[in-house]
Amino acid sequence: MTYKFDGFHGRALYELNGLPEEVRNGPLLDRLLELLENPWDAVPERPGQSLVRHAFFGADDLGMLTFIVNEQTETLRFIDILWAG
Repeated sequence: MTYKFDGFHGRALYELNGLPEEVRNGPLLDRLLELLENPWDAVPERPGQSLVRHAFFGADDLGMLTFIVNEQTETLRFIDILWAG
């Protein structure tokens, strides 16, 4: 099943604007597309819950996405982006 992209929200929207274009259109986009196919290929934010998850991207995992999985609507909402590169 493919999940739908529910957009960048909150801090992720702000942080997206600060990313270099080659990161936005390269490793970030690639990882986002992978997560839409398999959102469980990410770690839970806290033990015992599974809907808020972290996924790493980029060479040497220099980036991290935080997103919310909504199983009812089959969507992913991205709420935070961290780029250390």
